Amino acid sequence: MTEKHLAYYPGCTLASTAREIDEALHRVCERLDIRLETLPDWNCCGSSSVHAVRPQLAVSLAGRNLLQAQDMAKDMMVMCAGCLNRLRSAHIRLLEDPVTRRVNESLLGTRLQHEIGIHHLLDILPKRMTEPAYRGVVFKSLEGLRYTAYYGCLLAAPPELKRYPRLHGTIESIMQHLGAIECPWGYEAKCCGSFLSVARPDIVSPMVADILQSARQAGAECIVTACAMCQLNLELRSTEKDRLPVFSIVELAAYGMGESDWQTWFRKHLVDPMPLFEKRVLRRRTTNHGS
Repeated sequence: MTEKHLAYYPGCTLASTAREIDEALHRVCERLDIRLETLPDWNCCGSSSVHAVRPQLAVSLAGRNLLQAQDMAKDMMVMCAGCLNRLRSAHIRLLEDPVTRRVNESLLGTRLQHEIGIHHLLDILPKRMTEPAYRGVVFKSLEGLRYTAYYGCLLAAPPELKRYPRLHGTIESIMQHLGAIECPWGYEAKCCGSFLSVARPDIVSPMVADILQSARQAGAECIVTACAMCQLNLELRSTEKDRLPVFSIVELAAYGMGESDWQTWFRKHLVDPMPLFEKRVLRRRTTNHGS
């Protein structure tokens, strides 16, 4: 059994509107002996709009967080897909672009000295769950739950980040451990509209409707994602009368590992997942225990 120690960057979303994902992430990591130490003075990574209007400022915002991880002598864990991209992009530029490196050093008074591993939970969790010490970590099944895995465009990663591990297939691997039923489809990387949802919901709502319709056609009764923004948009901008529940992969992993706060997390969803969860998971579990 090997403990893994990582510097943790929560980002604005997981520290505010998606605290249930932050809590579930910590519970899962505790079960797998992954010790997270939050950056002592983290700041916004510049994900929402700064990178579009002030690219150099966005690198410096992300760079300040990277420098804290460097001071801690730890690789990083980042759960937010937008933050992950911004931190990884800044990391590459700070190491490889001399102009960016000089500008950032003049602003922050120091420089990035070496590569820092910047991990999403999906980089680590599937392999960790197969290690001998953790093969029994999942003991509550999701058998009967029909889902589609949705990564969104941010976890698909832009071309400059192709050096990092490909995450497609990792949600399915975790859900296989949990016993759920995968419904393959072709929209796993289709954009949900991201931050455009704030300014142009009229554009985002049809995009979301297309994704949800495709999920239904694949036979899914819910969507499982690893991106808090995708989860929000798929719930908030759905115009269907009978809306599909959307789960975060860490909520379901935490449930499977025996954590008891999953109902508290589910109550924070904009689309109530409890009717489906009771029908497909809890009722089956009760029946199996009673037989």
